[in-house]
Amino acid sequence: MAINKEFEAYKIKRELKRSGIEYQFERFGKNEFGELNDTPSEVGKLKGLYHEESSNIQIITGDTTQVRTKKIPMILCLYEDAASLFLKVGDIISFGIKTFKVTGVVNIQEWSIIADISLEVVDDGLQAEL
Repeated sequence: MAINKEFEAYKIKRELKRSGIEYQFERFGKNEFGELNDTPSEVGKLKGLYHEESSNIQIITGDTTQVRTKKIPMILCLYEDAASLFLKVGDIISFGIKTFKVTGVVNIQEWSIIADISLEVVDDGLQAEL
């Protein structure tokens, strides 16, 4: 069965238009010594849908194993929007009271229609995780 990629793209564009939020990505540059600058510069903006994926972590202690569920924050967006920003691991994005860093960008189904941007909460020791 062939997938109608144009229809899939239309569905995502419609949902982004209806419920998407504009996110601004920033990147810390480096000085002549390779050290990160204090203030980030804007990489660009894209419209996306925030969602979370669940991941299981196993902690083995002696004879017992504990399984914890960890949430992985992500932004679903159009592939062309993510590709045009040339996002890099370590780029940052802030919304709500949290700051996140980009940990990866995945081309969903390798169709070059939809991208999922994986994020990680930046723990600066000042904000409490909710």
